[in-house]
Amino acid sequence: MFGLILLLILLAQATLSYTLFEYQNPFLIVLGILQIVLFFGSMIIMMRLFRNRRTSDYRKGFNAFGVMIATGVPALGFFLFGIVYLLTNLVFFKYMGYGIAVAMFIAILSGIIWGRWNWKTHTIELPFDNLPEESDGLKIVQISDIHVGSFFNKYDKVEKAIQQINRLEADFVFFTGDLVNNIAEEMFGWEPVFSKIQAKIGKYSILGNHDYGDYVPWEKEETKNSNLSKLISIHKEIGFTPLLNEAIELKPGFWLLGVENWGKAPFRQSGELEKTLEKVPVDSFKLLLSHDPSHFDEQVTGNTDIDLTLSGHTHGMQFGIERFGIKWSPVSLRYKKWAGLYHVGKQFLYVNRGFGYLGFPGRVGIYPEITEIVLRSTKK
Repeated sequence: MFGLILLLILLAQATLSYTLFEYQNPFLIVLGILQIVLFFGSMIIMMRLFRNRRTSDYRKGFNAFGVMIATGVPALGFFLFGIVYLLTNLVFFKYMGYGIAVAMFIAILSGIIWGRWNWKTHTIELPFDNLPEESDGLKIVQISDIHVGSFFNKYDKVEKAIQQINRLEADFVFFTGDLVNNIAEEMFGWEPVFSKIQAKIGKYSILGNHDYGDYVPWEKEETKNSNLSKLISIHKEIGFTPLLNEAIELKPGFWLLGVENWGKAPFRQSGELEKTLEKVPVDSFKLLLSHDPSHFDEQVTGNTDIDLTLSGHTHGMQFGIERFGIKWSPVSLRYKKWAGLYHVGKQFLYVNRGFGYLGFPGRVGIYPEITEIVLRSTKK
């Protein structure tokens, strides 16, 4: 699969370069050379910086990733039109391809400069037959996938998002994992900022796949375990109660469950849902925090009576379209449930699009999300 993708990239680059060079125009030749140098140069830098490194400074690698996407994706956008032009010699298709490529470049540049800081509040109301009447109207705010190491100390921008959260005046705030990219040190200095998140009753959190430090080398297993312990303690320092395969009764008849990361291979499967459910009364209302939405189809539906599951993980791939009745992202090819609300029978899943970003330092069409959920009882 990687070989086919690489071949497609090389063909796209070659097609774009050929059409730029055929004019023998010095400006277009320089533009073509610059595009090639930036694309392959940034790809090499990114691969070297991301290869098995343990760091809390991702700036160079992420910036290189941004340059690679900004120069490479427009070439892919041009590719089909360029091939048609080469086969037919109809210049209309070449200019159409140029137009698509320029539009994609502008969209990507906008996503880097503006999109990653454009937090959107998504509000939904969900009715449940077995929600206790005293919990009717309960307001929950969900955030997910903060990836704090990606923010490059942009404290002022993140502060505005936290003010946006606090204006919702939530009863509970739930965080569904991936506080960091890899190591606890990324959170150093950010504790006062995230401590400002407010909830009338309580704040609860779980771990995501990136929180375990699985993607970087460790000299000793004890060091890796110490890193995880430190990260869990930071959850507590910023006012969240971490749930590690645990359940807690938030209100009479209303139980919150939090599992460790459970995802389809190759992702870690530390979540123990059966254990988490052991002490939860059968007839209670159950809300599950589980980082990876694939857990919903694999273990929640058909096997449990959990009413609502909150997940994150996908980021909506930080690239896609949610306009004009269209909802699509490349991540939908891997995850059927990748953003927003889904249900199977009476069991609901909400997938948050993520608070931060990872790798590509931008968001194009899929913006960072703060989710506001109002629970309604149909008993009233």
